[in-house]
Amino acid sequence: MSADVVNKAAAGVLSAAVLAMLVSCSAATSGTPSASNATAPPTSHSYIVEAESTDKAASAVAAVGGKVVSRLGVIDAVEAKLTEAQHAKVLSVRGVKQITPNAPITTQAAASVRDNFENGSFANNDGTHRWYGDWVESNDNNSPFDGKVTIGWNDKGGKRLMIAGNGTIYRRAATPSTSPNVTLKFNSSRGSLEAGEYVSVQASSNGGVLWTEVGRISGAANDAGFTAQSYNITAYRGRNTAIRFVSYMNASFPGDWVDIDDLEISYTTTFGEGDSAPVDVNAQDLHAAGIRGRDIGVAIIDTGYWKLDSLDKDSAGTGRVAVQYDAVRNAVDATWSSVSTDTNGHGTHITGLIASSRRNASNRFYGVAPDARIISVKAFAEDGSSSYAAVIRGIDWVINNRTQFAIRVLNLSLGAPAHSRYWDDPLNKAVMRAWQSGIVVVVSAGNSGPLPQTVGVPGNVPYVITVGAMTDSYTSSKSDDSLASFSATGPTFEGFVKPDLVAPGGHVWSFMATYQKIAVDHPTFMNNGDFFTMSGTSQSAAVVSGVAALVIYNNPNLTPDQVKCRIIASGKPAVNTDGSLAYSVLQQGAGLVDAKAAVYGTTSNCANQGLNITADLNGTQHFMGRVTQNPDGVFEVATPNGSLWENGTLWDAGSLWDAAALWENGYLWKEAFLWPEGFLWTAANPYASDIPWVGGYPALIGTSVGTASSMSINSWVEPE
Repeated sequence: MSADVVNKAAAGVLSAAVLAMLVSCSAATSGTPSASNATAPPTSHSYIVEAESTDKAASAVAAVGGKVVSRLGVIDAVEAKLTEAQHAKVLSVRGVKQITPNAPITTQAAASVRDNFENGSFANNDGTHRWYGDWVESNDNNSPFDGKVTIGWNDKGGKRLMIAGNGTIYRRAATPSTSPNVTLKFNSSRGSLEAGEYVSVQASSNGGVLWTEVGRISGAANDAGFTAQSYNITAYRGRNTAIRFVSYMNASFPGDWVDIDDLEISYTTTFGEGDSAPVDVNAQDLHAAGIRGRDIGVAIIDTGYWKLDSLDKDSAGTGRVAVQYDAVRNAVDATWSSVSTDTNGHGTHITGLIASSRRNASNRFYGVAPDARIISVKAFAEDGSSSYAAVIRGIDWVINNRTQFAIRVLNLSLGAPAHSRYWDDPLNKAVMRAWQSGIVVVVSAGNSGPLPQTVGVPGNVPYVITVGAMTDSYTSSKSDDSLASFSATGPTFEGFVKPDLVAPGGHVWSFMATYQKIAVDHPTFMNNGDFFTMSGTSQSAAVVSGVAALVIYNNPNLTPDQVKCRIIASGKPAVNTDGSLAYSVLQQGAGLVDAKAAVYGTTSNCANQGLNITADLNGTQHFMGRVTQNPDGVFEVATPNGSLWENGTLWDAGSLWDAAALWENGYLWKEAFLWPEGFLWTAANPYASDIPWVGGYPALIGTSVGTASSMSINSWVEPE
């Protein structure tokens, strides 16, 4: 067997800077590697370079190795990507006038939460954003239809909120802490109010722990119409804004009341501009043909679920949330119904990408599998943290309930640093059990790129589908698509090629509530309506989980290995204009996923060849991939027939992430690349000994496993 070069990088590319992040879940051993000096390539930023002419600006950027993104002739400038060193060089070029950071455009816009009270419900949402929960009564019967407080009450030509007796009702709303003004507005009308009777209007900044009266609606009066009321509640703005109406009526006059109508809390919000078009993985024709993943159960282990009509129901309006399980509390929250359990927002965003049934103005679905069955497993706290035990408990529950809820896909947009061989990690063992049980497991590669060997747990499991991220650079053109700079890179420490493929993961639109923690922490990316812009390999994994549901719907008898084969065989590689690979297999895997090609594909025997999951789990045999590393830092991939791997380098003098790549539809791999031959680079060999990585190998855990490691959803990255 021969080995040929795939990727060339500086000597010592695997460093202790990477290995220092590896958290051990066992007693320390003497096998911890020593430090070396590898660093990430210089980060580039976007600038507007103004000069004597547009040509002059473009040539100055090109001369220092920067990238000209677009020409801005109206101001004799170019949009450019430059590192700090390149920035300094361009600025010193004669004829260059100034360089300005290309800051994101944000929009100040009026927004609100609102209730018109047209429906007898505590859950009406009539504003641009949604309330933080429903109306809550006290001193009453907890029914919106009757009692001291009634919603949808017919009075004076319309439906109102009616407050009588000593009724009390309150509701929470997340208002932006950056809004210069927050105003509570509504119309009121008094019905037979006596002197001394009133409704107290109150506000709170801590969700109702403490209340302050901001106004009163007092008698005596019997109004024929409505009066507009307005209260400045800016002092109570923030995630936990709440308003309350408390009625003080004389029990001797039971026919006295106050009507409230058209209530809203208005504010100014800042949100990033963007196109709300759904992610494009070539699924539109499938959706039109009725291939939407109906009844294919997708389990999402994440931060929880947001009760939203487009998630609760599929494209036919049928309820499809099969069950919600809380792995932290070890309790089922709902079965064939839904409750909001996500206060972080990550799980909501992921669920929307997989299965949203909402359509945009062009009639395209926001979810890749809009009819998929949703199984929500909450394993993470509001801050996005969890533990190995909680996630493993969630996986165990999914496996045990897979038949009852028709679970065929498991999405894991989460991770932790690798701290051992893949087969020794307890979370990886649970993931392998899920795969063995017949569940397709889709995992995010992680946001720890671009250094090599940064794919963590459980993305380093060779059996699963590990997904990296690409970005479309905010355009519909394929000519400027590129790999996302945060996308984790292979190989694994056992020499497997990861990620398996890539999917959209830059500035992706999906659902999030204004009160959820990510939206509160990053308000610039909260869009009007229910949408939030977010980036990461978490989003990429969600996209591929949706594709997996479509593949299984159309091919229900496929095994997980066969589903993986169809999906990676659909990959379209990023190539340069001359047809050479723009990124190595260790960065893009098989390329950009294509849903239509995966669903209608016929490729077989191209995934997990040479592996034996039963032997792996039993501990009788383990496996290693085909990637090795020379002492000078060069990575190599061994292939059975010695085919050449000369295209693609891991870095290019720090400018890799600036280079545009073409995601060609239907570009045929050259024969030497082996893709048409059955993905032979994914085939495994029985494990013999540790691969001599330049920077060493993570500390071994042997048979002694210590305290369970921490686990988290993938870290926040700025959209790109």
